[in-house]
Amino acid sequence: MQPRRYPPILPAGPLEQETPATSRRRLRLGACNECRQRKVKCDGLRPKCSNCTRRAVTFCVYIDKQKAGPEAMEVIELLKLLSKEHAAVLLGALRSSGDPAEALSTFKEKADADGTAPARSQLELELMANNPGAYPSLRPIDATDLASSNLLRPLRPSTNESGSSELPSPIGPIAADRQFQLPLDARQNVEYNDERLHNLQVDYWTDVKVTNDFTARVISLYSTTDNPVLGLFSPDLLVNDLVNRQNRFCSRFLFHALMYLGCQMYSAFDKNAMQHATHFRDEAERLWKDEPDSYLAMAGAVLLSLSLIGNGRDHVVLYYATQAMRMGERLGLFHVGEGATTVPNVNESKEDADSCCYAAWGTFNWNVLVSFFYRQPGSEIPKSAPMVPIPGEIDPTQPSSNAAEETSPYHSQLNEIFPAVCHFWRIVHGAGWIYNLVQDSPPARYTTALAEHTFRELIAWAETLPPSLLRTERESHHVTVLHIWLHATILDIFRPIVGKPAHERSRLGTFSAWDSSPDAAYAASVSQLKHLVVEYRSKSVASTYSILWHTGLLYLANAMLKDTRDPEWRLYLMLCIYGYESLSRPYRISEIIVQGLLSMTMRETNMTGSEAQKIINELKEGRLDSASDDFEDKIRATFMVDMDLSLNNPEEARAENLAEKFDSLALFQDFLNQEQMEI
Repeated sequence: MQPRRYPPILPAGPLEQETPATSRRRLRLGACNECRQRKVKCDGLRPKCSNCTRRAVTFCVYIDKQKAGPEAMEVIELLKLLSKEHAAVLLGALRSSGDPAEALSTFKEKADADGTAPARSQLELELMANNPGAYPSLRPIDATDLASSNLLRPLRPSTNESGSSELPSPIGPIAADRQFQLPLDARQNVEYNDERLHNLQVDYWTDVKVTNDFTARVISLYSTTDNPVLGLFSPDLLVNDLVNRQNRFCSRFLFHALMYLGCQMYSAFDKNAMQHATHFRDEAERLWKDEPDSYLAMAGAVLLSLSLIGNGRDHVVLYYATQAMRMGERLGLFHVGEGATTVPNVNESKEDADSCCYAAWGTFNWNVLVSFFYRQPGSEIPKSAPMVPIPGEIDPTQPSSNAAEETSPYHSQLNEIFPAVCHFWRIVHGAGWIYNLVQDSPPARYTTALAEHTFRELIAWAETLPPSLLRTERESHHVTVLHIWLHATILDIFRPIVGKPAHERSRLGTFSAWDSSPDAAYAASVSQLKHLVVEYRSKSVASTYSILWHTGLLYLANAMLKDTRDPEWRLYLMLCIYGYESLSRPYRISEIIVQGLLSMTMRETNMTGSEAQKIINELKEGRLDSASDDFEDKIRATFMVDMDLSLNNPEEARAENLAEKFDSLALFQDFLNQEQMEI
């Protein structure tokens, strides 16, 4: 066989040179900011495009993304965050040099002496520039104002002669002081949120001696505070059955479980409420023994689980949370195996569908929260998300209706918040392998890449939130809780891989900042948590009676003890400590958490035992006199308080074990201090 012969390949000719005019024609100029926002075509003329000239726009600003490096982004963020005087200095440096990097260097040399320039990583600046939903630009918190504010003092409301509380006057640029009416008078602070509650006859539902007015206020407080993010049931349907004495969407068990949690919350206003809480708890646990499987029983079991955490009865917290999941599996709400494909019939009526879906997703969310944030021994992450739709989520395949006209205020609030909460916990559920290792968990070498993937998912979730769920000057309690959960989760997904030497740190590959690492992402969320805790304690009275936000206190305190090189670590630690002090009246678990945190502080820093004991005494003074006997019961708290230690030694990291070491550590610290003074 003759070999094939190919014709010779001639040398290539010279490349055609492109004329400068052609280059200019092919260069695609970017649009100015004004045209980008208006989503109109921009001709790119400099210094002012035709659209801006025609509309008489004062400033026509271009940002060339190809040329805008991290230094340019940092300059923009600093100009937004600095005071007018310091921003003028930076702007002057920029105009003089024309180079963002050189302007930053000049400005920071001058700012190092007085601490003008905020210490932000390039990754944090990139996140703030590109993902403002998750990382909004932060105004500096004045440490002096925060240190002198009433946020770092015990909650001791004083009253004037008329009996009303004296409101503190805001100070500083962030108003680092309480700006809300302190909870003193229930009639002043808690009103019915549903006119139908005026027709409530509570003796039909319970033998506990409470008035109709008291019950209506307790239900209103829970419905407007915690239910929008817990979403265990439709309060609209519940109230309808309560006042009409029907058992379709309300049961005696669910009512007693709801009143148990509600009375704990209401004790911030009425100290006698805690006595009623004990009676409601006993009756709810008695009724549970004979409670058949139902959506209402699932909701009540989750309420009991949450209530028992706050009341320091951790030995049954997981029991009720897990039983709610098991009940949902038996009712066909969760996929439990290849052969289990039964889906409940939720098409009988819209009300039945709501009851089913709220119970399923509320139970799922709570179990993911417990397994991820609390990490109590024996906690289980759900095997799957619910097999039913997320309640309140609009189905694009269904024809539109006049639902807005028919929707009650209850459903309007739930439909706005709860779908976002469900999507959030579904993302967290996918990252459960971080702390709940199973046989098919990914190998350790993929940990950083998978953590970054989850990080990206969370950021994308935050960027798609509706405007009502973004952080603003007047954000609601629910928005703050949601964003606290977001940044606490980010700390958790990076916790196992932070703190390594610089040369061993992995890089986050989907970000352009040169310092994009797990440590930088962790620090960026710590900065957000600082602001969230300050703002929430300053502006929201719910910070004194809702326990759902305390994860922010716990995680921020851990972050401060993790990096005591931060000159303000002690300031923010005390902010968290006194945040728990303000929660100690409704939730006695607060004292155990504070003892655990103070044990960590004495172990890691030079805090004296006398100082730690003084803080504990202040918490004890805030106890309820009427519930003093109940506080003598042993408090069980098996969840993790030392989050870093929990990675290697979960037994030592438990709240109750750390609290037990408080007295011995306090004595040891005082002994050491005495020795040093004598020397």
